[in-house]
Amino acid sequence: MQIMGMGGLGMVQGQDQTANSLNKTSKDLNKILVRLSTALRINNASDDAAGLAISEQLETQSRGFNMAQQNVTDATSALNIADSTGGQITDMLQQQRDLALQASNDTLTDQQRQGLDTQYQSLTQEINRTSGSAQFNTQTVANGQGLASGNAEIQAGANAGDQIRMPATNMTAAALGINGTSIATGAGARAALSTIDNALDTLNSQRTTVGAMTNAFQSVQNNLSVEDINTQAAQSVIQDQDMASGLADLTQSNLLLETGTEAFARYNEISANHLFGLLQ
Repeated sequence: MQIMGMGGLGMVQGQDQTANSLNKTSKDLNKILVRLSTALRINNASDDAAGLAISEQLETQSRGFNMAQQNVTDATSALNIADSTGGQITDMLQQQRDLALQASNDTLTDQQRQGLDTQYQSLTQEINRTSGSAQFNTQTVANGQGLASGNAEIQAGANAGDQIRMPATNMTAAALGINGTSIATGAGARAALSTIDNALDTLNSQRTTVGAMTNAFQSVQNNLSVEDINTQAAQSVIQDQDMASGLADLTQSNLLLETGTEAFARYNEISANHLFGLLQ
């Protein structure tokens, strides 16, 4: 038996190197294909461990901004219901004021004032019913309880501590100071006029606060939208695949794979011929 010479040993080593290079090229090609198919540069931690950590943190922030926008939208809806309720109660207070003005006129008898007072008391009851029934997601928004208590907090940001407190809103007859008022007498009607004017001032002040908070929430909504866009842009820079670069890498890897495959086949052919020569 003949011993393999240095030429044969070198041929085997070259064959192994070609096979290793071909295997590496194939893996690189698969990685490029995954990146192009997902349009993401980072698909696994092994692609870029540090980049993945940053990208995931940005994803967390982006999702937080989206949820905060929904929270603020819900809070704005609740405030809109409260303001609409305030508009209804304002109309009822104006009706009570008209009745009080009418009952203040001494050309009326107390019996006639009693009829006016029946309407007046019905409006007081309706103010309580309206303020108590105004709700968002089963929570009251206009009677000093639930979302109107002044303690309700809205998660208006992506992180802990980004809360905004809803304003206290109480549009009940008691809070407005008209509970117990009556226009059954001339003196009572004149006293009720002053009380109703104060109630209108109190109600207008609450509606102003609600309106200011609604505007503030709109600003928060706009800011969250901008922050989300910027965060997604930053994440895209880190994680997204540059398609032009990826296609160039794909072309290069394909060429290397084709060249390596041909070289490996050639080495196999030469090795077979060499072995055949040794056996002769």
